[in-house]
Amino acid sequence: MMRIPSRILRLTATAALLALSMPGQASPSALDPELAATPAYELLSALDLLEVSPSKGLKVEGPALRPDGSKVLRVTLESRPGPELFSARGLNILQVELANSKILPLESFELLYNSRDRLIAVLPVIPDSKEPRSRSDWEALQPRYFDVSPFYLAVPKADDPARIEKWRAFAVSCRADRALIDTILKERFQSLGEAFPEFLKPAFSYRLHELDAKTGTWDVNDFTPLVFATELPEGMLVSTLEPEEFVRLFAEPAPGKHRLVIPTFPTVYALANMTPDETEYLKAVYKRFDLGPDADILVVGPGTGVDTWIASFRTRRPVHVIGINPLEVANTKATAKIAGFPLTAMVGDNAADELGNPRFTGKRFDAVFWSMPAVWEARPAGPVPPSFTNFWDGDIGGGILERLAKALPKLLKPDGVSLLWNFAPTVVGRNMVAATLETAATDKKVFDVRVERFLKRSQPSQEFFKGHLYTVTRKR
Repeated sequence: MMRIPSRILRLTATAALLALSMPGQASPSALDPELAATPAYELLSALDLLEVSPSKGLKVEGPALRPDGSKVLRVTLESRPGPELFSARGLNILQVELANSKILPLESFELLYNSRDRLIAVLPVIPDSKEPRSRSDWEALQPRYFDVSPFYLAVPKADDPARIEKWRAFAVSCRADRALIDTILKERFQSLGEAFPEFLKPAFSYRLHELDAKTGTWDVNDFTPLVFATELPEGMLVSTLEPEEFVRLFAEPAPGKHRLVIPTFPTVYALANMTPDETEYLKAVYKRFDLGPDADILVVGPGTGVDTWIASFRTRRPVHVIGINPLEVANTKATAKIAGFPLTAMVGDNAADELGNPRFTGKRFDAVFWSMPAVWEARPAGPVPPSFTNFWDGDIGGGILERLAKALPKLLKPDGVSLLWNFAPTVVGRNMVAATLETAATDKKVFDVRVERFLKRSQPSQEFFKGHLYTVTRKR
């Protein structure tokens, strides 16, 4: 099974750099303070959905009230995604994520609110005249919806003695929201669900991370809040463990471990497939390298924020992060809020622009960490929808790698270090990734590069995981 690394493929766009706070967005003080304390706040902020009202370029219809007190708003955008899809921001993210915009540029979306006026789902509006007929057509279109309902909880600390009670109380409202979403899906998307069942499949919304403080060994378990429900939903997978076993694990103290619940937002890659290359990457972020308490650390492509959280143990200063997907930056901000560490976050393409100038102007780092998009020699056959979700992998030809390599001399302090995950394609018998990093994409050696690979099995012949770790330091 192909490993999907934590970063998004860079197209040849010069993506605008934005702080996560979007123009025209309501401030937390203007909102229900309970909302501001939840992951949903960061997600809705990035989508410009904290407050929805008619404005230039945005038409709002409704609300259509339902007997149960819920309501549906329909929003229509006049603008379409630009030619550089990874510059999508706010509501335009929906246009590139809820369907393949090359086949059907969506204009309208339905916003489902529960009876407490919480936005719990965002649904695509597919015109009847454009609705596909066959499964292959639906597969090409790749329709999806965003389920926001699991994120309306101020996630309790791992040592909160009332954490189980808080999750159980939230599971009650979460189950009611899930039932409402399922009803809407059945009413409006029955034929789609029959032809393309993947549309209806809920995703895990959280991951429980446990890091051994002494050894750096790692364990993860995915779950949804419904695992805490007194009556489990029929036919729905609610955790990667048996529900009773997961709740027992969750309730037990974890002496000697760092434990954190991290949300997984739609479109965002949740790092750790638990293969040796990824777990060793996380262990190295936690334990390796001589980093002092005032270390300046940069995490590129943070995904859900797991390696950013680990890096925060290494310094008293804010960890800097940059990611091309606004929702991964929002996810990392939510993670920082839950864990309680300072963060400086930016939405942007790569750690440097196409000329090699660092995104964080005038800033040099003691450590740069990145679980990169894998370098591929060629793109696999088949359609690739243009979205953040479908480009976690595939740095075709190494353009992302080359841009980072050019920037590393400016990014790193003289004794700084960079730890990178990537594949190991060969060119003229050489590891292309290592060669590019050694020369900083120039014609002379600039860095020393240590390459680690991880044995899969020794018999009948040596086989290795494709993922390698690259430690980059100044040439000695």
